[in-house]
Amino acid sequence: MAHFRHRLRAGILRAGVFTVALALAPGSGALAQDAIEAALAAPPEIEGVTLASLPFLTEFYAARDGTPLWTDDRAEALFEILNDGLDHGFRPQDVHLPRLYDLHDARQSGDAADGLAFELAASDAMVRLLHHLVFGKVDPERLDAHWNFSRPVLGDDPARSLNAFIEDTGVAAVLPALEPTNANYNALKSALETYRLIQIDGGWPVIPDGPALKPGMRDARVQTIRQRLAAEGVLSPQGIEFLSATPEDSPAGPSDPDLYDPSLAADVARFQARLGLEADGVIGPRTLTALNRTVEERIDQLRLSLERARWLVRGLGDDFVLVNIAGARTYVVRDGALVWTTRSITGSAYRKTPVFRDDIKYMEFNPTWTVPASILKKDKLPKIRRDPGYLARHGYSVIAPDGTPVSPASVNWASDDPGIKLVQRPGPDNALGLVKFMFPNDYAVYLHDTNDRTLFDRNERNLSSGCVRVEDPFLLADLLMMGDPDWSRAKMEAILASGQTTRINLPEPMPVLLTYWTAWVEDGEVHFREDIYDRDGAVLAALNAPYRGASQ
Repeated sequence: MAHFRHRLRAGILRAGVFTVALALAPGSGALAQDAIEAALAAPPEIEGVTLASLPFLTEFYAARDGTPLWTDDRAEALFEILNDGLDHGFRPQDVHLPRLYDLHDARQSGDAADGLAFELAASDAMVRLLHHLVFGKVDPERLDAHWNFSRPVLGDDPARSLNAFIEDTGVAAVLPALEPTNANYNALKSALETYRLIQIDGGWPVIPDGPALKPGMRDARVQTIRQRLAAEGVLSPQGIEFLSATPEDSPAGPSDPDLYDPSLAADVARFQARLGLEADGVIGPRTLTALNRTVEERIDQLRLSLERARWLVRGLGDDFVLVNIAGARTYVVRDGALVWTTRSITGSAYRKTPVFRDDIKYMEFNPTWTVPASILKKDKLPKIRRDPGYLARHGYSVIAPDGTPVSPASVNWASDDPGIKLVQRPGPDNALGLVKFMFPNDYAVYLHDTNDRTLFDRNERNLSSGCVRVEDPFLLADLLMMGDPDWSRAKMEAILASGQTTRINLPEPMPVLLTYWTAWVEDGEVHFREDIYDRDGAVLAALNAPYRGASQ
């Protein structure tokens, strides 16, 4: 049945991947049960296909008493769900496509060996897809020794449960039953579809290097910039009209195709805002770099975000706080719906905010701040040596290891380790601001207010020493205290006015997820960021590598 291979290559393009209208011929007849059992006991490769799910398949076919699964109808449904699975950011080879089409064609000859190869390769493809959807293809613990997000639990006997589900409900229902249903995840899927279609249309042009381009200037690159924005679907109607104008439409033609006019500058500013750049319409080196990122690079960023989402969205619950470190934004979800988002400040490339999950247990108003040892050594000691009045002016107390106060004059500030702690007293100058949100952890990282809110006006806000500063912490406090009848804004204001350090326990611990996404969707727009922590490369390499099984 060579026509299957031809139809795969000719294809019907949907979501940027091949899908095939199958017209399966009758199969090759029943396979012997003992042949399946023998193949599963052999080395994990059959007809060039590595069976990475071999332990699971052994249990799966034991639950079926060794009987074959893939009738022609079920094979048709399988190819449908495998192609649908590619919409989640996987590659065809991740689920044995197009090799599986070749094996299907071969089994139509009636040869038992070909039938056996297709049977086991098809089952392995299905199990791979389901594993990748539930757990992610990449094991994050292998990339981050401190990873602490829990993995989903599928029950005591997933192989038997999967077999029973297929027998009762059918192959076509497997994917909808197990794919993530999170709204943000689905928005990423839609964005991936959009960018894959852009890729199919040829992507976008490269804009040549040149001097910074400001509104009102003339430059031969201007029309290419319009074409670049149009290819991504972010050019305004006025810009599109300008691109499509011809002498036939207007004898004078475009007024000045090389003029960087206000309309195009506004389009560039909107593009810059989505990329976390200064939205000033000036095309300098950083904006030019962002414009010249290829569509393939953007697709990979979306695939990475889908993979990272699979690591954590399943079983998350309806209430949580999420921090996107790369995007420097914080989100609050209540009852499964996004209720609030705000700008944040996260760790710099030199003092990275870690990726982990915990529970916010309490808030501390009018907090003190104990300066971490690393910040004391790198930041504070040089300032104290230059300025003897620094400690008093910024409200710092000097504390001995036993907790007793020490006179600053008695400390050897020239030493790299003066043997003291610095504690900043509560007040408007405190580095933590007026409230911090505590989830005690090994990293000493938490969310907090700040004494310098001007930093939130910056487009690039990876500026902290690891903790996460929140733009409107008092609104966050109210959202965390929802359901507590004794809480009110008046009570919070009274606590703040007292100036006393006060602990307030949350009604229920609130899960908080510190994540790292360089691509995400917000308010219907796709946002991208540069990989400031250099984390994408390792995840992408693992995502593109051959899958060798859940144990590896």
